[in-house]
Amino acid sequence: MNAFKENITSADFWLRLIYTLLFAVAWQVVEVLLAAILVLQIVFRLFTGEPNGQLAGFGNSLSQYAWQMGRYVTGAAEEKPWPFMEWPDENAEWQPRPPQEPVTVDPAYAAPVPPAAPIVPDTHAPVADVTPPPPVVEPVEPVVEAAPEAPTVTSAEPVVSGEVIVPEPPVLRPEDEIDDTDATPGDGSRLKP
Repeated sequence: MNAFKENITSADFWLRLIYTLLFAVAWQVVEVLLAAILVLQIVFRLFTGEPNGQLAGFGNSLSQYAWQMGRYVTGAAEEKPWPFMEWPDENAEWQPRPPQEPVTVDPAYAAPVPPAAPIVPDTHAPVADVTPPPPVVEPVEPVVEAAPEAPTVTSAEPVVSGEVIVPEPPVLRPEDEIDDTDATPGDGSRLKP
């Protein structure tokens, strides 16, 4: 708790916070500028077939500046970017870290590794449910049904319409079907499902 009081009252903390907020705003401006460079480079490539060298150099230095700002606001670096240091060069290139050598440990000075304790199975744990395989079902032969008897066709008498005689369409009814005697016309009781 003492360190918190010291940090909250420290001028360095508040100054760093102000710089971080200012560089966060500058980051937004850099993003817009990089997007504008992107659009302009696309236009240059459409009309000339190659990117504009000056825009490419400015975009390179702008991206280096964004990299420096990102390192400062995230705490990865203590050096404040431009205007506190030089503007990045147009021809600047990323400098990767040199590869680090693998870490080797001398076995004589290594800490001893404790032996692993054996794992004892828990006898009180429930046994996993083992479901038996489903029974084999023998194939069923398809049942062939006898063909239904053909319905009889009854025709109605022709209807005279003007001078042209128009015959009524035939009504198809199976021979074994008997009309429902309790049915009332129009109540739908004669309909079969």
